[in-house]
Amino acid sequence: MKPFVTVIVPTHGRPVLLGHLLRSLLTQAWPADRMEVIVVHNDSPDDTERVVTEIAASSAVPIAYHRTHFSGPGPSRQFGADRAKGSVLAFIDDDCQATPDWIAAGVAELAKGFGLVQGRTLPNPAQPRRFLEKTVSVTGPTPYFETCNIFYDTTVFRTVGGFPAAFRERFYAEDTALGWTLKRAGHTTGFAADALVFHEVFAVSFQSWLMEPRNMRHWPFLSRAFPELRGELFLGVFLSKLTATFDLAVLGVILGCLLHPIVFVLIAPYLWIRLYERGRFRAPHVLIARLLFGLPRAVVLAFTLILNSFRARSLVI
Repeated sequence: MKPFVTVIVPTHGRPVLLGHLLRSLLTQAWPADRMEVIVVHNDSPDDTERVVTEIAASSAVPIAYHRTHFSGPGPSRQFGADRAKGSVLAFIDDDCQATPDWIAAGVAELAKGFGLVQGRTLPNPAQPRRFLEKTVSVTGPTPYFETCNIFYDTTVFRTVGGFPAAFRERFYAEDTALGWTLKRAGHTTGFAADALVFHEVFAVSFQSWLMEPRNMRHWPFLSRAFPELRGELFLGVFLSKLTATFDLAVLGVILGCLLHPIVFVLIAPYLWIRLYERGRFRAPHVLIARLLFGLPRAVVLAFTLILNSFRARSLVI
């Protein structure tokens, strides 16, 4: 008999997107009597409850609705997991849509003995990409263990205590902390490319895009709690190669002004990454715009990491 799967969805202020997600869950290639959906609504004055109620009324899959007053998605995910009946916990976010084989692929990989299995997440191909946008792309195993698309063995999840309490209230941290807690406990992790979900592509204002790096404030705290996580950092200290070259560029500007212009050459690695490691951008004017727009964003990220490195007494820059 197929394992019973509980799909857990935290939601806040996204009734339309939640509706799209729930309808995608009802088209899964998985028996309706071997799954349930738990929607945990961090109370928002909108049509969320009505949307869930209407979809649940005609659904062969049980859909439970809970209204809560948590401060973020972390406590909501734990709330849902505490009430789950399934031997498999499948976490997905309200701004995603699951492809029909999502559950089947995730469960099949989890059955190989993994404690958790990450799925593949791509920006919704039906939506245009934007210069300033917010979306998620996970094309292989990551050290972040993003809960927008992940499966847990329920017994393992509960044995380690679920999402660590110290990080449950931190946005973008409780999922990473749980993944590393499982690894520390000796469990292995897997990846299922066919467990595919599509993530919404949001258009964002320049101010929102500029300040988004503040969400990385948890990294110094994570590196302190899980020193083994430093193996995923660039040279064990830098969040990424990009932050390392930016810090080097800032040093080059300072020393170039104080000592000798030749030291300005330290800016070159950062320019190379921004202009020649193109990613999805190709047009030269767009690459230059990305460089110019990215400078103040890089400053926000550097300040966020330095400030919280002092707070956590753990250096990540």
